[in-house]
Formats: sequence, C-alpha cells, structure tokens
Amino acid sequence: MPIFRELIELSNELVAAVQRHDRPRLEELVAHEFTLNGAAGQMDRETFMEAAAGPYEIDEWSYEEIDPEVYGDTAVLVSRYRQTARLDGRDLSAHMHVTDIWVRRAGRWQIVRRHGTLAA
Repeated sequence: MPIFRELIELSNELVAAVQRHDRPRLEELVAHEFTLNGAAGQMDRETFMEAAAGPYEIDEWSYEEIDPEVYGDTAVLVSRYRQTARLDGRDLSAHMHVTDIWVRRAGRWQIVRRHGTLAA
C-alpha cells in the first residue's frame, strides 16, 4: 500500500477507534510520548487514552481535506477536520485545522503529536 494512503487510513482509524472506545487499537496507534493540543485542551497520552476509552463521545466526524508529507520515518499530516462531539458534558463540536506527526518504528506508524486550531 502506498505510504500516503496508509497514513490517511491510519488517521481515519485513529478517530474511528476513539469513536468506538477501542482502547486496544488506540494502544497500537498512539505512541508513548503522544500529546494533544486541541478542542479538548492539552492532554498527555494517558489523559487522552482515558478520555477516548469512555467520556469522549464522537457522534459524527470527517476529514474534509488531508495532506500527508513523508520525511523518511516521520510524516506530517495537515488536515481540515470536523466533528460533533462531547467530553464530560462539554461540547467539542468544531471545524479545525489539524497537524498530526506520525513516526514509523519497527515498520509501523504511530502518532506522536496532534495539534488542532479552530477554523475561522
């Protein structure tokens, strides 16, 4: 499978795993040093995993555009993303510009950073 398509599929799998509260799949996709800065605020890996395992509810989501660039074993994906979601009763529904950084280790890609800003 071409790398760009693989990374786009992994990006979709990541959100789908959060939507399903699929912690085993998230354990595979999310690197130990993962951090997120987005609609939910700042989270380290464990805080993200706990939210994804239960209180983070995603009703609908889509990548409206996603553009991967690969630099050896590192990939940067810049996207426009929208979701209808809640976390602990807070509305996290938004259109966002998202930058994800993925790293390939032992032949498999894991996300290490996600940064999202609200789209105008």
